[in-house]
Amino acid sequence: MTTEEPGVVTMRTRVGCPEVKVTVTIDGVHIPYQQPQIVEAKALSRNRQEYLYKVVRPYLSDANKDATCPCPETSL
Repeated sequence: MTTEEPGVVTMRTRVGCPEVKVTVTIDGVHIPYQQPQIVEAKALSRNRQEYLYKVVRPYLSDANKDATCPCPETSL
């Protein structure tokens, strides 16, 4: 599905068959394109930050440790 053709899906009916376009509808009504609503993430609790730092961080690559599980003292 694309923004140029909202509600239109490109698919194949069988392997090797040409692609066909199908309009997706709900009870025969065309589905309008809408941007998804932005959901703001809540801040992590101090306990969750400490858990991530102590338990999860050791399993991450060095390149991802600071971005994913920073030290709780520096992340607040």
